[in-house]
Order: sequence, then C-alpha cells, then structure tokens
Amino acid sequence: MQESPKDKQNWVVFTQIGLQMALTIGLGTWAGYWIDGKMTYKNPIATLVLSLLSIGTALYNVIRQLPKN
Repeated sequence: MQESPKDKQNWVVFTQIGLQMALTIGLGTWAGYWIDGKMTYKNPIATLVLSLLSIGTALYNVIRQLPKN
C-alpha cells in the first residue's frame, strides 16, 4: 500500500508536535530545577510551578495545532 505525500506530511507534522511538547516540558522543568538550585530554601516549589506551567503550555499548543491538521 502506497503512502500519499499528504500522509507523509501528516506524519512529520505530528512528530514535530510531539517533539515540541517534549522540549517545552523539559525546558520548563529544567528551568524550575535550576531556579530551585539557586535558592537557599530546600523546597522544590519553582520546579513544581514551572513544570505544571510548561505542561499546560504544551497541551494548549497541541490543542491549538490539531484542528489545522
């Protein structure tokens, strides 16, 4: 069964969405971890807040991009 160019294009778009989501969450979590490392308290609040914010941002971007495809 032959794949049409449109099928290949959709595959690439969905791969990009997944990578974008992983990078957004990873960078947000890393930034929170880095901020927590610079603080004197031993409470990982920045990691928690920034990781949840990045998850929300990533999901918003996925939902916004899906109807286009």
